[in-house]
Amino acid sequence: MTDEDLLSHLQAQEDDSSAFVWGELSEQRRAALQEYFRAPYGNEEEGWSAIVTSEVQDTIEWILPDLLEMFTSNDKAVEFEPNREKDVAGAAQATDSCNYVFYKQNNGFLILYTAFKDALQLKNCAVHWRKETRRDRDVQVLRGINEMQLTLALEQAGEGAKIEAATPVQQIPMMDPLTQGPAIDPGTGTPIVTTIYDARISHVVERRVVRVEAFEPENLLVQREWKSPLLDECPYVARILPVTLSDLRQMGFDEVTAEDLAASPDSAMSTDATYRDARAGAGDEVFRNVAEVDSEDESLTRGYLRIEYVLVDFDGDGIAERRCVYRLRDRILSNDECGQVQIATASPVLVQHRWEGMSIAEMVSDLQKIKTDLTRAVMNNATMAVSPRKTVLTTPDGAPLADVDDLLDSRPGGIQRMRQAGAVTYDTTPWVGHQMFPLLEYVDQMGERRTGVSKMQQGIDPNALRTDRTAYEAGQLTSAAQKRIKLIARILAEILMKPVFQGILKLLTEGDMERLAFRLRGEFVEFDPNEWRDRYDMTSNVGLGTGDAPKQHAMLMGILQNQMGIAQSPFGPLLISPKKIYNTQAKLVENAGYKNVGDFWNDPGDAQVPQSGPPPQVLIEQAKMQHQGQLEQLKLQFQAKEGELKRQQDAQLELVRAQAQQATDANRQEMEARQHQLRLQQEAELQALRSQYDDVRHQREMDFRWQVEQLKAATDLKKAEYAATKAADPATTNTAAAEIQADVTQP
Repeated sequence: MTDEDLLSHLQAQEDDSSAFVWGELSEQRRAALQEYFRAPYGNEEEGWSAIVTSEVQDTIEWILPDLLEMFTSNDKAVEFEPNREKDVAGAAQATDSCNYVFYKQNNGFLILYTAFKDALQLKNCAVHWRKETRRDRDVQVLRGINEMQLTLALEQAGEGAKIEAATPVQQIPMMDPLTQGPAIDPGTGTPIVTTIYDARISHVVERRVVRVEAFEPENLLVQREWKSPLLDECPYVARILPVTLSDLRQMGFDEVTAEDLAASPDSAMSTDATYRDARAGAGDEVFRNVAEVDSEDESLTRGYLRIEYVLVDFDGDGIAERRCVYRLRDRILSNDECGQVQIATASPVLVQHRWEGMSIAEMVSDLQKIKTDLTRAVMNNATMAVSPRKTVLTTPDGAPLADVDDLLDSRPGGIQRMRQAGAVTYDTTPWVGHQMFPLLEYVDQMGERRTGVSKMQQGIDPNALRTDRTAYEAGQLTSAAQKRIKLIARILAEILMKPVFQGILKLLTEGDMERLAFRLRGEFVEFDPNEWRDRYDMTSNVGLGTGDAPKQHAMLMGILQNQMGIAQSPFGPLLISPKKIYNTQAKLVENAGYKNVGDFWNDPGDAQVPQSGPPPQVLIEQAKMQHQGQLEQLKLQFQAKEGELKRQQDAQLELVRAQAQQATDANRQEMEARQHQLRLQQEAELQALRSQYDDVRHQREMDFRWQVEQLKAATDLKKAEYAATKAADPATTNTAAAEIQADVTQP
């Protein structure tokens, strides 16, 4: 296939798709926008009520907050699941990185708000993701540096860096390192000075990033016959992108001229886009079909770029491949093979076998018309009841018998002049508003049944606090009303969010992306997308909304209590791990509205609870053996001390005897004289020693018996405590065993 054949094929596909999108579908969207903004229907009459009720707007604005909360209440709206054991780490990194790219780098909240509101209003939304080179200008401010330091800073800034400004602030003498004084110029003999600067260095950094954006549904073209909201296999999908010549040059299309771009207008007029632009105040001045070269600045010349994803056999191998084509109306700028359609669309209500679905605006459009007519009738009836019609008598020739100017002036307390009494009478208009109110209530009930947006959900149901209505009944009514909204959330998750995140992952793993560095749950991480697979299974973690938060909290608390109970049973190591309990606590934190679980709990990872010590019975037996050993040791110590004391006493007796014998030999006569006295003294001393020995021995025996009784009492007490607590939980048993062991080993 030649480029001319491809161009003709693309133009034919664009014309066929735009005939439907910018024809019948565009008219339906225009009507939905008018009803959302409460534009007049065109059947208003002067002097009568022209109110337009807001069923479309109210319903959309009540559903939108619940949807946004479901997708933004946690930091993992979509989670990748590994297909193989070795992909676990890669899938976790891909989950965190893709959520970071979507929510942080691309303002995911605004993307979701725009896309969801488009879907609720205009049948379907459109989200496009693609790579682009972002040029960020970094500025480094330096103060108090010399020329050498400025040159070094410029080199360190990298290629392309330049000095934006360098302002000299002062001159200081250069110091001589040898003399420790000012350096002198040998030629002039004057001090050498150096200039100090305040400078700014700028550097343009190019980064390859993934850009995600929600664009106008009228700029999405899909093959007319396509039957699924999933576009990955659709033969033709395109986005009509308004661009300037500057935009094209940033994309790398430097060969495009202003005349080329001006010759690429939109191929048809989209009525919903025209209405949208008219509301913006542009009116007929908005450029859509006619482009022209900007006379003042060619870079601002506007036109329309087609980004098309088409299935076509361009290489002639007999198999149609997916190609991504960037095209002006009559010129192909690039034609590359690609692996995916980088556009996703979704509708809140799917229509089987069609890519476009139904909007919430369509579901309540007729109700808004009905309620508008009923409300106008009530307002008109009230006006006629307060300001009734007047009947004025006239003369035979038609002249009124009352002053007409007075009749037309209805100011409070005004006068009314009549030439004849009773010339003016008032027609009585009966008040029928009370008969219309049940009809208005019936219309509201129809809207509740169609959309699931009820008065109870909005918090304005006067019967919600009836004494005969139980909390369970009120909860059941609220839950039933939210089922429709939950279904919408599930559709958006499966049809919109999954393709977007799968597309982001595929772009990140194509090989030309830089490493991603960002803060995750309180810690800075860095991931290399080249280490991941380009496809994983996915799970959408869609929250349950505000109405279910208390119920969700109660269920999670019940799960946590069961986990803690099982953890203390013999089956705990088999059924419960710290990671499981952490997951429950993380869900509780997220349900409370906090995104960073790391502020409250540390992730244990694969860590396990340390194994406990030996069984309590073993500890008790060990304690008994240690007690017995201590008793034997005390006995041996007592016997050793008793023998030592006896030896000391015997030695003292021998010493006394030796001294007495020596004294006798030295002075026998004196000895004989004092023999009787000495004998008495010796006997007294001997008796005293014997008494002292008996006292010490008795005290030792008492101390020994007391220690034995203390050890026996401690053992009996621990046995009693164990017997009393043997039915307790393992944690208490382990504590008792530890106390016994501590007492036993205490010196």
